[in-house]
Amino acid sequence: MAEKFDKKELLNWIETQPELNFIREQANASMVSYDSSEKDINRRIRVYPKRNLITKKNFLEKLWELIWVPGRELRGTSYSDKNLDKKLTQTSALMSFSTIWDMVCTFPVLFYLFKGLASLTLPVASAASLLLLAISNAAGKFAMDRTKGNKSLATFLLIVFFLLSLVKTAFSGVGLELISSSQRLKNLKARNILEQKGLIRSEIPDKKIYEELYNNSNAECNRLIAQQSKLDITKSSQRRQFNKLEKQMNAKPRNPINNDTSTLLNNYVNELGPCTTRNLISNLAGVSDNNLASSFNNIRKLEDVLTPVALLYVRSRGSYYSNFEGDALKGEPVQMSWFNINPLTGISVDPDCKVGDEKCVGPVRWVSGGDAIRESTIDFYSKVQKGDFKSLGSSLIGFIISIILSITAVVLLYGTSTDMKVRASRATFLDKKRNEIFTNMRSKDS
Repeated sequence: MAEKFDKKELLNWIETQPELNFIREQANASMVSYDSSEKDINRRIRVYPKRNLITKKNFLEKLWELIWVPGRELRGTSYSDKNLDKKLTQTSALMSFSTIWDMVCTFPVLFYLFKGLASLTLPVASAASLLLLAISNAAGKFAMDRTKGNKSLATFLLIVFFLLSLVKTAFSGVGLELISSSQRLKNLKARNILEQKGLIRSEIPDKKIYEELYNNSNAECNRLIAQQSKLDITKSSQRRQFNKLEKQMNAKPRNPINNDTSTLLNNYVNELGPCTTRNLISNLAGVSDNNLASSFNNIRKLEDVLTPVALLYVRSRGSYYSNFEGDALKGEPVQMSWFNINPLTGISVDPDCKVGDEKCVGPVRWVSGGDAIRESTIDFYSKVQKGDFKSLGSSLIGFIISIILSITAVVLLYGTSTDMKVRASRATFLDKKRNEIFTNMRSKDS
C-alpha cells in the first residue's frame, strides 16, 4: 500500500476539501526556505510553521452559528467537496431563514405571554424565542444523519422540526397582528364588553312602564317600614329582625353589568329591594322629560365620538381596569371636565386614580397578555375563515411566507439528507480508509 502512495494526489485532495481549510490557512501562513546546496532532495525545503492559527470560536461566533447554521454542520467529516458544501449551505440558509422568520413573527406572542414578569418580560421572552430557534435548528441539523441505524431518529427529529415550525407558523400571523393592529384589538375587546353589558347604545327609558312596578314596590316598602316601626330595637332579638328587614327593603344586585337606572330596573328587578325599586323610579320620575332626554343625548354624543376603549372607561370603569391600564381619554376629543351627565343614569366620570398611579397613566395597555393573545388569535383566524384578507394586510403576508418557508425547509432537509454524498460524509469505512493512508505515510517517512 505504501509503494502505491502518491503525494501529489494527497496534496490535491487537501486543496479541494473544505473541511481542511484550516490546514491550507496554516500552510499559507508558514515561512519556507529552499536550500539548493542540500544533496538530499527531501531536505532542500524547510518549513517554519506559524502556530498561531486560532481554531476556537468566541461566544459571538458560536451564537451566530446557533442562529444561522453553517452548511458544513449538516454533514459528517468523512467526505466533502465544494459542490456538496454549496448544496448544504443553500439548505442550511433556507432552514435558518425559516426559523429566524418564525422567531421574529412569534416574538410578540411570547412577549405578551410573559407580560406578567414586569421588567423581566423582555429578556425572558427573548431567551425563550432564541431557545425555540435553537431547538428547531438542532432538530433540523441532526435530522440530516440518515446513516444505517439512525434513520428512525432522523425521521423523528424531522417530525419535531416540522411540528415546531407548524406551531410557530400558526402563531406567526397572530404575532404580526399584535404588532400592526394593537389599538384595534383593544377597541375590539372593549366593544365586545360593551355589547355584553348592553352599553353600546343607550335608550331613554319610558317612565310609564314603571307605574305599576312603582305602586307595588311602594306598597311593599311601606308595609316593611310599618313592620319595622313596631320593633323595639333595644332588644337584641328585635334589633336583629329590624336589620333583616332593612336589608330586605334596600337590597341591591351583587354584580350588575352597570348601575344605570334603566338597566337595574329592566334586568335586576328581582334582586332589588322594594324601597330600592321605589327610590329608583321616584328619582326617574322626578326628572323632567326634557332634562332626562338632554342627559341621554349627552351620553349618545359620547358614544358617537369616543373609541370603544374610552367609552368602556366612562360607562363601566370596573370592566375597564379589569382588562386595561393607562389613560383611556388621552387623545380623545373630550376632557373629563366636559362631562355633564345626569347622575340618575348611573354613570360616574370622576377621577378614580391617585396622583402617580401607574395603572392610570400612559398609553392604554393590556392587563393580561393572555387576553391580548386570545383576542388576536380569534380575530386573525375568524377573518381568515371569512376570507376577509384585505383587512389582515401584512399579517396575512407574514403568515403565508411562514407557511412557504416551513414546508420548503422540511422538504429540502429530507431530500438533502437522502443524498448519497451526505450519507458518505458520515460513512465509517471512509474514516478507516483515510486512517490507513496516513498510517502508510508515517510508515514510509519513518
